[in-house]
Amino acid sequence: MVWKAARLYFILILIFTTFLALASVVNTITFKEIIDSATGTHTLLGLSVFGVIIVRFIYEILKKTVEGIVTYCWQLLDIKQVIFMHRAFVDKVATMDLASFENPATVGLIQRAFSRLQFQLKLYIQSIVLMLSSSVELLVAVSIFFLASPVLAVLIILANLVPIFVRSQYAYGVFMIYRADDETRRKFGYTANIVTDRETLPEVKVDRAFSFFKEKLSNIYAQFTQKQIKNEKRFQLYNTLAEYVPTLMIFTFSIYIASQLIQAKISTGLFVLLFTNIFTFQGALSRFSQYLGQLNLNGHFIDEIREFFELKPNITFPTVGETQKAKLLKKIKNPKIVFENVSFAYPNSQDKKALENINLTIPYGQNLALIGENGAGKTTLVKLLLRMYDPTEGRILINDMDLKDLPEEVLFTLYSTLFQSFGKFNLTIKENLEMAAGNNLSEEEMIKCLKFSNAWEFVKDTKNKLLQQLGPEYKDGTDLSGGQWQRIAIARAYAKSAAVLILDEPTSAVDAKSEMEIFDRLNKEMKVNTLIFISHRFSTIKDAEKIVVLDQGKIIEEGTHSTLMNNKGKYFNLYTIQAQRYQRD
Repeated sequence: MVWKAARLYFILILIFTTFLALASVVNTITFKEIIDSATGTHTLLGLSVFGVIIVRFIYEILKKTVEGIVTYCWQLLDIKQVIFMHRAFVDKVATMDLASFENPATVGLIQRAFSRLQFQLKLYIQSIVLMLSSSVELLVAVSIFFLASPVLAVLIILANLVPIFVRSQYAYGVFMIYRADDETRRKFGYTANIVTDRETLPEVKVDRAFSFFKEKLSNIYAQFTQKQIKNEKRFQLYNTLAEYVPTLMIFTFSIYIASQLIQAKISTGLFVLLFTNIFTFQGALSRFSQYLGQLNLNGHFIDEIREFFELKPNITFPTVGETQKAKLLKKIKNPKIVFENVSFAYPNSQDKKALENINLTIPYGQNLALIGENGAGKTTLVKLLLRMYDPTEGRILINDMDLKDLPEEVLFTLYSTLFQSFGKFNLTIKENLEMAAGNNLSEEEMIKCLKFSNAWEFVKDTKNKLLQQLGPEYKDGTDLSGGQWQRIAIARAYAKSAAVLILDEPTSAVDAKSEMEIFDRLNKEMKVNTLIFISHRFSTIKDAEKIVVLDQGKIIEEGTHSTLMNNKGKYFNLYTIQAQRYQRD
């Protein structure tokens, strides 16, 4: 992907970095040329001492210029690849089905992949470039060794492969600890967040729970680091032993070239070249093994980015052309929703059914309420309607079309949703509404949406009104109460103007007066649209055109409020219990 994002800059960086990597080799050759020219021995370039110095001066000027170009190219490459990768990341997340966001392993992978995009990818690219450039430097240094003794040169190479192998194994071990303890790391991050988050800090303070979380943090960290310490101890032992091997070979080579100089078989300049090349080689090899280790380590982490981009959705949607899409949009206009013998069991639930034999018809424009105790299947029914999951048995129809035959972009044009755990987007008010609407809205349209949810009551009093930044983390950003955030969320849901509005506990954090006004508007405004809502408050349910009562995944009652009260069944009992609570003295 980096190749696609910034191919030219990558090539320039690779070429110029390789040029810079040869600086140590140039230093070694310079020493040799100066000594040989000063002693009157034949030189490689045939230059005088002053000639060598002038050439060296030109090289230094060129080197400084190249260093500036490389730094500039790195900046441009980083900017381009970050933009490219973040866009690709969002595009990939957009292709994932909603069920994926309920899978802890998948969510963990998404979060890790995103964090890798911030810095690991750049480190990975740097490791590639630096390893390739140092390999060129290393190759030149090895070639110089061959001038003295090909056999010793080969032995030196083989000896230095030993510590390289040890370091690569250590890098893999670090990654495996990280991967194996991903849940531990997430627990550590969550626990740390508790003592820094403004929503949890007041309760922690009042309960004087800082000592509790301090111990919890320490225990989690100790659990993670025990394996790291054990791995580090093992690495240092093996690495120290492995380093003895190349040290011995370098010592042998030094004795060999020293004997060659004493026997006058090589010049002083060549001896200096070969001897200083030992340090050049060691430096190049050290850098090469370091970059190789980093590449190995970063490569394992980059695998998580690759793994993320290779994720397959659990739910597949059909793909159609624009003409067919237009036909489908026309066909599902004014949708009638039908559940036919629908049963469903969550994955890994051991076939325990969350819904069983659901038969339900929702005509277009109906105001439908779903009620039942926790775990009755209300939210699960909505999830199937949104196709977060497919039914285990039966089917769901939209205007006689199976839900599975609708492309994702067609299906989601039908719905506007407000989930129980709604999003709190620290954007401007305007951005919040236009994000949901999918297009630009006029000022009048935005105010209408805000008045619908009673949010205009507080938005009009903010400094920047529709352009007001939400979130105290930002300059001039304003903080909202739980109820105010929920009113913004209701305004977002209304702004989409979809045929079907689905609300899950839409006013759980809203005061009673605002709740009454919001539902009065819902009942008035949604007469030409379908409204499906889940609520435990009977004051909001009793005005629904149809009430469906679920219990243990089954529909046990359905009808209007008066009908269900006359039946004196489950609905009557739940309503009576809640009413008695309000009637207590």
